Amino acid sequence: MKHTGKIELLSPAGKPEALKAAVQNGADAVYLGAKSFSARKNAVNFSWEELKEAVKYCHVRGTKVHLTLNTLIDESELEEFEESVRNAAKAGVDALIIQDLGGARIARSVCPDMELHASTQLTACNLEDVKALEELGFSRVVLARELSMAEIEYICENCNAEIEVFAHGALCVCMSGKCLMSSFIGMRSGNRGACAQPCRQLYSAEGKKGYFLSPRDLCLADEISALRKAGVKSIKIEGRMKSSEYVAAVTSVYRKYIDEDLKLQKEDEDYLKKIFVRGDSFTKGYFKGLNTPEIMNYTQSNDNITYKADKAALSKAQNSFRDGIENKKIPISAFFCAKTGEKATLTLTDCDGNSVCVYGAEGELAQKTPLTEEGVKSRIAKMGQTPFELDSFTAELSENVILSAADINALRREASQKLMEKRAEIKPLDSFPFSYKRAEKKRVIPLYIASQVQTKEQFIASNGADRILVPLSLWNKVETDEKCAMVLPQVVFDEKLVIKEIEKKKPHFAYTSSIGMAKMLKDFGINVILDFGFNIYNSVALHEAEKFADALTLSPELSLEKISHLTAYTDKKCEALCYGKFTLMTTRACLIKGARGKCECENPIHFKDKTGAVFTVFGDKLTHLNTLVNSRPTFMADKMPLLKKSGLSGIRLVFTEEDGAEVKSIINMHKGTVKADKPPLFTRGYFLK
Repeated sequence: MKHTGKIELLSPAGKPEALKAAVQNGADAVYLGAKSFSARKNAVNFSWEELKEAVKYCHVRGTKVHLTLNTLIDESELEEFEESVRNAAKAGVDALIIQDLGGARIARSVCPDMELHASTQLTACNLEDVKALEELGFSRVVLARELSMAEIEYICENCNAEIEVFAHGALCVCMSGKCLMSSFIGMRSGNRGACAQPCRQLYSAEGKKGYFLSPRDLCLADEISALRKAGVKSIKIEGRMKSSEYVAAVTSVYRKYIDEDLKLQKEDEDYLKKIFVRGDSFTKGYFKGLNTPEIMNYTQSNDNITYKADKAALSKAQNSFRDGIENKKIPISAFFCAKTGEKATLTLTDCDGNSVCVYGAEGELAQKTPLTEEGVKSRIAKMGQTPFELDSFTAELSENVILSAADINALRREASQKLMEKRAEIKPLDSFPFSYKRAEKKRVIPLYIASQVQTKEQFIASNGADRILVPLSLWNKVETDEKCAMVLPQVVFDEKLVIKEIEKKKPHFAYTSSIGMAKMLKDFGINVILDFGFNIYNSVALHEAEKFADALTLSPELSLEKISHLTAYTDKKCEALCYGKFTLMTTRACLIKGARGKCECENPIHFKDKTGAVFTVFGDKLTHLNTLVNSRPTFMADKMPLLKKSGLSGIRLVFTEEDGAEVKSIINMHKGTVKADKPPLFTRGYFLK
């Protein structure tokens, strides 16, 4: 169902000053983080007391507040997260933005009346994703940034949820919520709010150097009319780590184009560039279905930070939210009554139905010039440094009544102050305790070995594994049997493509990281295993995920100790990725074409970083996705006794560049039929952390 009302402008507020900049430049809503569970952990963020004051400031000026609790939640943090939801309810925030499905379950139970928004970290790429998130209680879904206008419009037309899209700011090369690069090469998890942005670094490939993983900044100021027609409810500006001046400038420009429905003018585009842009120009991203050359920024560093910004542009932005400025005006109506011998009254009513009435001095008999309605109106209209503007005025004046200008001004000041106080009143939501499921007795069960392949040679060599995992693009090119499982891509943009491949040859099992695809596969009668991109990180998320699947792959960002803890909470089979060069990025950008100059999905490309680490990028002709894998394999074959005690049902071996002989050898190492020889370079990942 398309949204047909006014489109919302949602601005970032990484600190109190930026919040003021957003509000004073016309934001309809702001999104901000508390000190915990914010995907922008390194922003200043807000204490709970600061959050209360922020809500008051915003609500007085007609601006909503969305709180980001959008990181994965560690098992040890569940009760703290629950308390955060409770504190948000007390503070009067308007919505919570959540990534962790366990967090969403807690929020629904603790505060049923709180509005929940599905973070872009949940990687909603298709209509089925959005519908599944609706069923989990999300009233709004922030779509992945990689969708085209046509794809956005199709989703808007066929769902009930409000749709929010990013319209300006930084683009990630990897699908949000699916990036493990910072996590695996530096133990700084993007899913936990600590991304180190290795994508913005210089890489070399095939004799060239470039910023091959660094997208340009997005700018859709010229497409607001198209977004409105598509049915989008809210457009979002990225930038909680950016300056207050950036927030002010970008918000003001987007406010103008939402209100006036214009095409982007050069002076406004230049203003945006002077405040912040990576490289020399913006991109419209995937909105027009464009690909790598227009999206990526190969030749210039990611840095063009605010202290390098144009001084005149900075000054203009700063002036828009300096002390005493009240640009955001709320229309009000006023009724003034003055009668001889009675106290004068002034009633102010805002557009939300809030009303206050104040009493002043007694009206006197005029000796010369009595009050006139126009004269009183001119004084009441002088709202000055308040967030109000007079929209309509009526008066009731007895004949020849007079009241001093000072008395009328006093009435105006008192009434406007009381109306501000009324608008600032916190309306806390009811909250309830959350009931946590207890862990069961530790289980020790035989481990199955699952071999995930990428080529026909690897598929043939995997006959010694208990299960063979075959990617969608290879599924109908090999002879599969009942021990074979289909592996869907980490993200699915085209449900019809998946259905087409399934209809050719229906699998018994299928792996997916897409919540929508999990539901769709079940409808086909296929046994579903949730893949690692589902980010199952705690016991509550695990319980929520059980609704969608017959078995579960746990997050690769979990230690063996944490895995062991989680497996005690479920009777479902749990799997972990225990060998291989794991996928660190999944992207819709053609990285191969970007570095090589031509699209060759069949020929991978290798990116080398400044440390000499080499990351391989694979293309997929069927899905048009690129995947970047780790430079080192995770290796745990010599730690099989620990894996067997963990409560896992299965271990997955992920093969990428290995030949058939290597595949057989590694499978046998994990079966214990040959010695587990460690490779020259490897990582333990998070297992022993």
